[in-house]
This record gives sequence, structure tokens and C-alpha cells, in this order.
Amino acid sequence: MFIDRDSSGDSNQPPEETFSNPFSDEEPVKITLVGTRKAVDRMVGMLHRYNIISGSAWSRPIPFKNSDEVISVASRSIQID
Repeated sequence: MFIDRDSSGDSNQPPEETFSNPFSDEEPVKITLVGTRKAVDRMVGMLHRYNIISGSAWSRPIPFKNSDEVISVASRSIQID
């Protein structure tokens, strides 16, 4: 479900996204998931199923040292009234 968008870059950093539409009423929101790989995978799947954020929008999970946890981040724009 995770897509490695830039395998040639720093493998420890999630991909950066830029949002630069000054005429839009949308603003970017960054979402971070931290947990075991199994829990993060499940939450990504749930968010995808409920059409909150696509599974392909997430960075690949990055493991924490000396832990069974990983971190994954995603960005999406939301409408601001």
C-alpha cells in the first residue's frame, strides 16, 4: 500500500510535498502515524477505505531504532471555509 516515490533520495526521510496555490481555499494537512508496522498498515488501509486519504499518499514506513514501531506520513489538502 505504501509507495516509495524517491528511492534515490535520503532513505530515512519521507518525501516532501509542496503546496503553492495562493488562490485556493485549500490548505495542506500533514498526517503522521506511529505504531507497530501491523497497526500502521491497518490504519492506512482504514483511511483509504473511508476515502480520507489514499494508501499511495503515505511514505514508506520508517522504523525507529531499538523499537518495534514505525512512522509514516502523508499530506493532503483540505477545503477551508
